[in-house]
Amino acid sequence: MKFPTVFVRFLTWQQILVTGSVFVSLLFRTTDSAAATKYSTDNFSSFSLDRSSLPKAMIFRQQLIAGADNFNPDLKLSAPRDYIPLSLPLTPTPSSGGNSKTTNTNPVTGASSNNAGTPFILLEELKPNIRNDWNNSGQVNRIIEETATFRLNNGDRLFFTTGYNTYEQTATKTVVNIPLQIDWETKVNSLKFRQGIGLDLLGGFNTANFNVKVDYPVTAGLTLSMDLQQGAYKFNAITIDNKVSALRYGPSIFWQIDKETSLFSSLKLGSYSDNNQEQQSFSRIERKMGSFSLAGNLFTWNYKNSTDKGYFAPPDFLVYSGELAWGGDVIQDALHCQLSVSVGQQHVNSKDSDAGGYQTKCTAKISPNIEADFGYSFSNVKTTVSTLSNANSQSIATQIRLKF
Repeated sequence: MKFPTVFVRFLTWQQILVTGSVFVSLLFRTTDSAAATKYSTDNFSSFSLDRSSLPKAMIFRQQLIAGADNFNPDLKLSAPRDYIPLSLPLTPTPSSGGNSKTTNTNPVTGASSNNAGTPFILLEELKPNIRNDWNNSGQVNRIIEETATFRLNNGDRLFFTTGYNTYEQTATKTVVNIPLQIDWETKVNSLKFRQGIGLDLLGGFNTANFNVKVDYPVTAGLTLSMDLQQGAYKFNAITIDNKVSALRYGPSIFWQIDKETSLFSSLKLGSYSDNNQEQQSFSRIERKMGSFSLAGNLFTWNYKNSTDKGYFAPPDFLVYSGELAWGGDVIQDALHCQLSVSVGQQHVNSKDSDAGGYQTKCTAKISPNIEADFGYSFSNVKTTVSTLSNANSQSIATQIRLKF
């Protein structure tokens, strides 16, 4: 199927408008019914506060969706953390006079003053991450990172990340990256903020970075988000060697239409240090049916200019696919696995071809406080400069979560 270039460039905005129109019509239809009203009331607290009610695509990740091979973020990201409580429980602390001392809580931010019986900061979780990505163009990215999560006594969280990453590319020297990152997550009324600063040590190219993410629950089941990130564009060794950096930002929407149906849509814009500009959109609608699910994905991506800096910059790129997935316990309460297969079409640089892939991820519960993930994914969606062949991208990822 052929797509005119002007149509592909227009499709990103058309997609957002259509999604918005569908949202408005379904929102009115949903809120008009008594059943929907009861459903919204019964589930308001979980949708508006609990991170587990959001798709993992909306949970913060260092790299914004930057390629059509990331069609199913569920299989690539770690399990969501618990929500940030509005305030800590008011726990009485015995005093020498026999009176109880309680924590004073700010009614707006939920922040509480220091309590003699509550440590100011506690180590909550350690997450070692190991990831190996490669494709048939000779690109190999190896990511080894460790994230330590700390909970403050007012419910806020701090995240410290460091690691040792290598980026290899044919005919280019290997680049070593040591990331140093600190993030702070807090809540103000119904708004959830996460902001961070960091430093990427990249040999002769050391660069600072920052990020901001805001989540706003509009109503039960409907959450709007905004992302902004600035930093080195660590696409491969060539982009790092060329000292490419990018500012990337845009809104996302997650709508839990009913208990089994959800819609996720995002628009991302990018401005690069080489004066290039990027525009991408991603939409996914999913329907769960017991242990199975069906999903439709639509991805568009285009750049203002072609580039010789080493990163994939298609002037027109469109991918659509259907996906079938299964998830369930292989060993009850010990081993949970997810499998998915996607089939579709891709249109890039005025050429069409089949697009598809498969993913698998298993989570082993080693103990009440230790979980381990192992996943593998394959995709033939193009992610390289060459259009002579599909990318045949592959990835192996592992993660261990130690909770305290």
